[in-house]
Amino acid sequence: MVTFHSAVSTIHDRPEEGATAMRVIDCDVVVVGGGGAGTYAALRLHDLGLKPMLISKGLVGKSGASIMAGAVIVGSKMLGGNAQNAASSLEFFAKYYSHFLVDQSYLAAAGHWIENTFYPEMESLGLLFSREADGQIAMSHSPVRWAVAPMQGQTGILLMDIRRKQLQARGIPMHEECVVTALLRNENGEVCGLTALDYVRGEMFAVHAKAVVMATGHADRMVRRSTGTREQTGDGIALALRAGAEMTNLEMQFWHISDFAHPPTWQRLHIYPNPLVGTDQSSRVYNAQGECFFEQSRDAPAALAPYTLQVKRLTQQVLAGKAHFSGGYYTSYSHVDAEVLRRYQYAGSAFEKLGLDITRDRVEARTTMHYRQGGIESDPHSMRTSVDGLWVAGGVGAHVTGSLAVAIYDGGLVAESIAGSLPDRHRHDGMTEQQIRAEEARVEGVRHRAADSAAGQQTLAPMHVKTGIWDVMDEAYGLIKSGNTMRTGLARLAAMRERELPRMTPPSASRRFNTAWLDALDAHNLIDVCEVTLQSALKREESRGSFYRTDFPYVDNTAWQCKNIVARDGSAYRFRRERYPEGAIAPGFERQEYFSVPW
Repeated sequence: MVTFHSAVSTIHDRPEEGATAMRVIDCDVVVVGGGGAGTYAALRLHDLGLKPMLISKGLVGKSGASIMAGAVIVGSKMLGGNAQNAASSLEFFAKYYSHFLVDQSYLAAAGHWIENTFYPEMESLGLLFSREADGQIAMSHSPVRWAVAPMQGQTGILLMDIRRKQLQARGIPMHEECVVTALLRNENGEVCGLTALDYVRGEMFAVHAKAVVMATGHADRMVRRSTGTREQTGDGIALALRAGAEMTNLEMQFWHISDFAHPPTWQRLHIYPNPLVGTDQSSRVYNAQGECFFEQSRDAPAALAPYTLQVKRLTQQVLAGKAHFSGGYYTSYSHVDAEVLRRYQYAGSAFEKLGLDITRDRVEARTTMHYRQGGIESDPHSMRTSVDGLWVAGGVGAHVTGSLAVAIYDGGLVAESIAGSLPDRHRHDGMTEQQIRAEEARVEGVRHRAADSAAGQQTLAPMHVKTGIWDVMDEAYGLIKSGNTMRTGLARLAAMRERELPRMTPPSASRRFNTAWLDALDAHNLIDVCEVTLQSALKREESRGSFYRTDFPYVDNTAWQCKNIVARDGSAYRFRRERYPEGAIAPGFERQEYFSVPW
């Protein structure tokens, strides 16, 4: 659905189907992404007196990762916490969540904002946190605290519903179910707008903007099994890469080890293995022989969500023949107080649908690709990228992983940064207009010209190509990596780019809601993102977090506690490294065997 407000944007109406003129919209700032970071950026830009518009590939507030947030983190001493809880929060984000690939001063600033702005605002807007009988907010009993509204597993849904209503109340233009196809630049290389396809109506439009905010999130479907939704194919990374932006640490990928193994359609359902609200207990994960190989409260009590340590423990079980990444191990809450589970855990209903009882039964689990830690290189204190006019907010940036509250902090930060530096005039020029025409021809060609270019060859359905890319990445970019497997993956992607992308032909030439057309556009983005990810992974010659290379099986803080930065010039890649600023917490060693490092 597309909502236009003439007071905000100037629209030149496009003639009916078949015409060549493209509608052009003018605004101050265009925000790409309808999750926590993007919606808050648009709201703050509006409140600061600017004219933003928001584009979302799905429905605003109802797609992507933000709605899946089970809880929000208490990043400091509020809600009954103390100084030790605050210190534990910093340790958690720096060590267990970021593996020391983070600017710790950014974490401190975000934590301060969460305490003083985010929580008070949320309750004032009606996001009511679950409370104990004495009126205190119910939290996990772990060193790092968090709260839920009203149950674990529902927080993000309610928060994003509030954001959607706020956007509507302010009259901020929302262009939903629209995919951005290219960033526009002028002769000076500055980003000055974008082109997009409204795939419901089958219409392209262009946006002239003084700034573009990329807020497309960090959960991308690069393999068959992923927490990323259908529309998350790395578009933000691909668009920024083609516009000349630098990327950082794309190889650093989070995985879940405790998601429902069956049915396959439940691959986004998490059997939460981390601290639970209302208790000091956490779930237990068992191998095929019934041995508990991970329990958060025992193995990583200082961490709120030690996903990387869970991956290490499972990998050791797989190497020992006691589990498989595809299943054969189990998660259980049977040792946790039943009343706590019934009161705070929304997951109980999922157990019931499988004929299981969350208070008694174990359920088979398997791995799922989750968040990407890396992303578009940016200054974490302004959200400015290496390309003038392009900004980031949230998980698509490379400055932090996870946490809905932190992503929302980014949205406010980028809005304030832009408001203080926005040029007085739009910066598009003749080169920009040429790009608009060229991009319209490219997108139209993906829809109908493939059959002509593939004359004499068997055409391929876009979804066939898309799943083929996933299969390459499943083999090249799984939990156990090596230089050989990744180089093989790159060779296979190059062959697909040469032989299969030109043969992609949507079965229908319809303009309206042609999902095969959308899949074809996705495939072009996906192959770019997968290629640059493997290039970045080959460059990092160590193992860290969930990133495990059998040919470099050690954590090397001397050489690799740094940003692994990559950019693309045409088809060639260039790399550089940059050390992170020293923080309050340090690894405490120079080089150590991968599995012996407890984070």
